[in-house]
Amino acid sequence: MLARVTQKSVWPFWFIAGVYASLLLLQGLKPALMQIYQEFEIALTMALGSFVAGGTALGGGAVAFPIMTKVLDIEPATAKVFSLAIQSFGMTAASLTIICRDIPYYRNVVLLALPMASLGVMLSLLYVAPVVPRLWVKSVFSVLLLCFAVTMLVRWWRKAHHEHSIDDIHPHPQRLMLVAFIGGVASGLVGSGADIALFALLLLCYKADVKKATATSVLVMAFTSVIGSLINVVYLQQITPEIHSYLLAAIPVVVIGAPLGAYVCAKVKVGYVVMFLLSLIVLEAGMTGYELVSS
Repeated sequence: MLARVTQKSVWPFWFIAGVYASLLLLQGLKPALMQIYQEFEIALTMALGSFVAGGTALGGGAVAFPIMTKVLDIEPATAKVFSLAIQSFGMTAASLTIICRDIPYYRNVVLLALPMASLGVMLSLLYVAPVVPRLWVKSVFSVLLLCFAVTMLVRWWRKAHHEHSIDDIHPHPQRLMLVAFIGGVASGLVGSGADIALFALLLLCYKADVKKATATSVLVMAFTSVIGSLINVVYLQQITPEIHSYLLAAIPVVVIGAPLGAYVCAKVKVGYVVMFLLSLIVLEAGMTGYELVSS
């Protein structure tokens, strides 16, 4: 019995159980349910965002950031801090699922990308984000999403022309680390970016397998989100009461949604998910373009 409950495959379950137990001890059952009810818009947003974060190369911020800033009219700085914080829970849960369920990923890429993405997000939060104008932040996010869209379209073109993906890749170390660093800087600005940049590099330059590249990007973004959130909490002290309220409502959702996304998208075709994401990207980029023209 002890061997069953301690085997690697059930570690994600213990992580989820630990998060729920901590939330119940912190709030109690009724206040916890009321918190989700009061912030149901955030909880609903992250139900979709966490599934996307776990199962695709887009972090939960790819859904949370545009909805929070454009639909819920929340400040980009608040949306960024929230995105990094909530990904620290959701994408960590997804990463545990990837590792414990032996979902394939590029181990050599993760080892090279993690330090540079972490350095990028640290420098971005401390020195870049404080001086970048609000509208530029939205524009950076739109550019990242368009990069993802182009990557997926190129991948489909290659598949249509029978250009097969490569299971084992050996990327140029300096190029990989530079892209990871730039992605980390973007993550400090908008709460996401290291995953998108890395995914684009692997598919465009190395014809990587899309599912392995996705799992790799999730692992890197999870670690980047944790580092960024630690800086926001310990050094910058940017977890406001508003963000704290959002997190209490969203955490119970994302620790289930992200592992579910990682498991489901590793087992089935992700065509429908990608089509939805491409539609979201076009809509988000169009709204940002309109805002730029109107300003």
